[in-house]
Amino acid sequence: MCTLAMHYGDGDFGRPVDQRKCIELLRQAACLDDPFAQFQLGVMFHTGAMGLVKDYEKARLHFEKAAEGGHVLARHNLACIEASNDDDVAAMRHWRLSASAGHRSSMETLIECFEEGFLRRKDLAETLQAMYLARAELKSDDRDTFIAYLKRAGEYRDEYEC
Repeated sequence: MCTLAMHYGDGDFGRPVDQRKCIELLRQAACLDDPFAQFQLGVMFHTGAMGLVKDYEKARLHFEKAAEGGHVLARHNLACIEASNDDDVAAMRHWRLSASAGHRSSMETLIECFEEGFLRRKDLAETLQAMYLARAELKSDDRDTFIAYLKRAGEYRDEYEC
């Protein structure tokens, strides 16, 4: 349902661009607790995409549901929201969870927090170890071969690196 929603949103695979259909399908998938749908709705409410009015509270709620469902980037986005609301403790917790799941940007942010004195060495080391273990689980010969193919074809994007 999410994939079809995004095809309507982007007009891919011969589908006409239909923002209402995109949002409708995403909402249906979100009602079925699909973390990706929750994340996409969060992004759309945060940016005002697909004809939605910007609503940061709705965006936050969708990011929270997506994070509860295991969506790592939603967890990272929650951390950024918490940091912008000056709740450093909550932000640090979300960044540690997403970094522990292998999200590189969250780890980079935690390193900056450590350098500024907001994070203890022990917590950083613990999170870094968890991140390396999570990223090791993502390794496979097939994945490496496919990434090499994408790089040769010029279709590789940095976001593939988590």
